[in-house]
Amino acid sequence: MGMRSGKVLKAARKTAARAKSAKPRAAKAKAPKAKAVKAKAPKAAAPKAVIRTVEVDRNRGLRELAQRIVDVTIANDDNATLALYSDSIESTEANNPPSVGIDAIKEKFKMWRGMVTDAVFTPVSVVADGRTIAIEWQGRVTLAASGRVAEMNEVAVHEIANGKIVKERFYYDPSVLQG
Repeated sequence: MGMRSGKVLKAARKTAARAKSAKPRAAKAKAPKAKAVKAKAPKAAAPKAVIRTVEVDRNRGLRELAQRIVDVTIANDDNATLALYSDSIESTEANNPPSVGIDAIKEKFKMWRGMVTDAVFTPVSVVADGRTIAIEWQGRVTLAASGRVAEMNEVAVHEIANGKIVKERFYYDPSVLQG
């Protein structure tokens, strides 16, 4: 009996061991078998090119000059304004022939200061692109001859070369400045 019970005990242990290992096998048996895929050796990859998009602001300097024109005009600073012009500046006021050269511009400024006792200009819109700056102005000027205050709308177009104003045109109704 002792032998037999020993054999039964061994058999029971084997059966218990098989039962434990049979559960994972059953789960594996239910899952479909995956086919073995032979991995290919990776090809030598070409080095990746790093591409950066850099936004270039080609009009930055032009916009800075436009801001400077606005600033000196609001400040009524003739000397600072003169510094913005090239020596060969050509300036045309409404219904007048062009003034050419920096000395002609100085004379134009002198005439303007004699014609008005006060001038306040406010920019409405500013466009700066390529080599052109266009500024729409609303102005209020006091005429020296009569003391009358006149409202004045104007568009100034400035052509730029080498960071300086080389040509400008002013569009407004000149009758606003009469007496």
